Amino acid sequence: MKKNLDAAGLWLQPLAVLQGTAVACVLLLFTSLGLAVVVYFSHWQAAPRLLSSLAHLAVFLGAVWAGKKCTRKAWVHGVLVGVVAFVLLGLFGSVEQSVLTWLWWKGMLRMALLAMVGGMVGGLFKSG
Repeated sequence: MKKNLDAAGLWLQPLAVLQGTAVACVLLLFTSLGLAVVVYFSHWQAAPRLLSSLAHLAVFLGAVWAGKKCTRKAWVHGVLVGVVAFVLLGLFGSVEQSVLTWLWWKGMLRMALLAMVGGMVGGLFKSG
């Protein structure tokens, strides 16, 4: 009955997921501010592909953080960071996009898979 429990409690640590999501959001905020300054003072315009890549990188690093902070199942924590960050970015980005479209689910799957790898990488760097 207690196969999902260990000595510390539940195997899922919501605080690690919250920290990973916060790290992803902070990285994305600082990246956005840096790009805004560069675009303001130059004639360069950021391509949508670059912005998407930076968002994916921020979520990957947030998943690494969550994987490093959790005690077990780092890949699950990474996936949760990816899903939560994708939903948050979707809410901030465009409210009109429906969750019933294939494009939305494809983006969610891509973000979750990338974040899963980030969680596993973070799990490899755990101390102890």
